Order: sequence, then structure tokens, then C-alpha cells
Amino acid sequence: MSRPLSATRSTQQAKVVKARRLGTTRPLELTIIYLLLCLSAAFLLLPLLWAIAASFSPNEKVFEYAYPFSWRALLPAEFTLEAYQALFARGFGRTIFNTLMLGLVTVFVGGFVNALAGFAFARFQFWGKNVIFIAVVMSSFLVPGDLTAIPRYILVKDFGWVNTWQGLIVPGLASSLVIYLFRQFFAELPQELIDAARVDGATYFQLFLRVILPISKPALLTAALLLFLSQWDSFFWPLVVASDPKLQVVQVAISQAVGQYQTQWNQLLAGSMLAAIIPILLVLPFQSYYVRGITGAGLKE
Repeated sequence: MSRPLSATRSTQQAKVVKARRLGTTRPLELTIIYLLLCLSAAFLLLPLLWAIAASFSPNEKVFEYAYPFSWRALLPAEFTLEAYQALFARGFGRTIFNTLMLGLVTVFVGGFVNALAGFAFARFQFWGKNVIFIAVVMSSFLVPGDLTAIPRYILVKDFGWVNTWQGLIVPGLASSLVIYLFRQFFAELPQELIDAARVDGATYFQLFLRVILPISKPALLTAALLLFLSQWDSFFWPLVVASDPKLQVVQVAISQAVGQYQTQWNQLLAGSMLAAIIPILLVLPFQSYYVRGITGAGLKE
């Protein structure tokens, strides 16, 4: 049954009135939103700008304009490179190299190992698969990494890996989060793709290398970023297992600016700025893949 003409006209008029009201209020709403965003950005950027300026200031003048706060705190009190010179004089360049090597080896070896595990959980049928996945992989989300530091250290010591690259790298290869990400991604791939490769005579390992990995770019890049950042930000484990200065990593080197009687604040901030640059340069070019990989991991149970 068709609606009366008067009812249709009244409905259209109501929509027009509502649209006009939205049109008059939207600029005000957008202005408020933009103001809140600008205030939030300023709130987040001011400490960063102060840290950059303080890293180019002498240590005794780092807090000269910070308490009470003045806009001059956003500029170096007395421009100098002494903090950066002191950092590199005590081997910060080698420290960056060590951390880059640690991260890159973890990305390639750990990424491959975690991808294999995720593929097995997603596509293979074996006894106790779900129990192992929940008990070992998922439950590890609930256990802080530092809680397992002592058992891991005992194992590393028994293997003779204290103060070695193996002691730094091997415990960080497996990641429950990365395994979960790969498992969710591989579970969404069409079964017909796998069946076609198997019919053509491909083994599961050939299928994994030649078919699955080439189409898994979002998951691979996301896993690479997660693994690299986990090693780049690692502090407690390298501090425990690698006391040799030749194996020192970035976070441990930065902490040495804090002394028992005095803190070299400009060196601490300079090291923090340098430590932040590389992750930012890595994340920004691959941001879209990272978002796709993370959001896609939660689409399938």
C-alpha cells in the first residue's frame, strides 16, 4: 500500500530541516574538534620539542627554563653538541650497530620460524592442536616477559650462551603475538589456493615458500616491525645476559647516563632522540601494511 502524498511531503520536509540543522551546527562541531586536536598535539609535542632542545644544551642548563616553564625551554639554552659527542666517544655508534644487527637477524630468522608455526596452527590438523595453541601461545600473553627471565637465563647459562650473540638472539625469536598474527592471516586464505598447489605436486614446504609467503606481505611486514621493535626496545634481557661492552645495545647504553651521584640529562635525552629516529623511519613507510596486518589478525576465530 502506497503512502499518502501528504505524509511523503512531510517526511521530505523533515529531512530537509534536519539537514539544514546539521549544516549549521557542523562547522561549529568541526571547529571544536580541530581545537581539541590542536591542544592534544601541542600537549604531546611540547615535551618532545623540549627534549630535542635540551639534548643540544649543556647538562647544567637543561632545566634552566623548564621550571617554571618558559617558551625559551623549546630552544637550546646554549647550543652545543657535547652530549652527542660524549655518546659517540664511549661507543654509541657500535651500540646502534649491535642493536640493528640484533633486530635484523631476529626479523629474518624469527619471522620465518613464527610464520612456519602460524601456518602449522592454521592449516595442519594434528592431535592437541587447539590445546597447544591456547595453553602455550595464547597463555603467554598473560605472562610478563620479565617473569620468565630467570628460567631463560638458567637455560642460556647451561648452553654457554652468556655474553654471546646467541644468548641475545635466540630467546627473542619466538613471539606468541607474531605466531597468532600469522595464524589468523593464514586461516583466511582460500583453501582452493592450497589445494591447487598440492594437486600440482607441491610439497607443504614448497607451498609455504612459493605460494603462501609471496601473498603474505601485510602479515610479513607487520611481523617484521613487531620483532624488530621488540629487540630495539629491549632493556632488561640484554642487561642480564650480555654484560660485555662489545654486545651492548641501545637501551642499556642510554641508561648509563644515569649515575649514582649525577645524571647526564643531556646525554640521556640525546640518546633517547637517536633511539627514537630509527623506529620512526621504519614504521612510517609501512604504516598501511602494519594497520592492515594488525586489524586483519582479529577477523577470524
